[in-house]
Amino acid sequence: MTTMKTKILFVFALFITIFFSCKEEKKTEEVLTEETKEVLYENFTVTLGIVAKKDDNLHLYFTEDNSINFTEDKSVWAEIKGNEANQQVVFKLPINAIPTDLRLDLGYGKNPEQMEILINSINFNYFDKSLVIKGSEVSNYFYPNKQNTVLDNLTGTVKRIKVDQETAPSLYPHTALEEALVELTRE
Repeated sequence: MTTMKTKILFVFALFITIFFSCKEEKKTEEVLTEETKEVLYENFTVTLGIVAKKDDNLHLYFTEDNSINFTEDKSVWAEIKGNEANQQVVFKLPINAIPTDLRLDLGYGKNPEQMEILINSINFNYFDKSLVIKGSEVSNYFYPNKQNTVLDNLTGTVKRIKVDQETAPSLYPHTALEEALVELTRE
């Protein structure tokens, strides 16, 4: 009888050990998965160095098919707080997204208080590669939407055409940006 009790206790202890080790292993897998997702999520990032004096929302659209047919499902938002100093705004594209074209909307809808945003730099990162565009070079890579945007080629300042316009200023890609993105994402 003692042998039977010993065997039952041994099986029970083995069961408990396996149960807790499996639970711990699952927890470790979840943590690794989250860490891996974070690394993968940062495959392609766009970092703006801007001066925006009022609170606003910025919007980065991307396509992956060499078109400028920008849609909401392929876009990333960033909320900004007004600041007189330069601030970094980071857009992280979804896992495995490799953009062929980008559009920047510098604000959300009607915001008469935010008449202009100064772009000091735009930094594109793809793994260990990067491209940095200085404010005065923005017009080499983007052109303004003529219906609602003025872009100062010397400073990189983006302005609304009208104080009360319904849409934010926006910048569309030049061929030079398309070419730079291809070079940046080439393996």
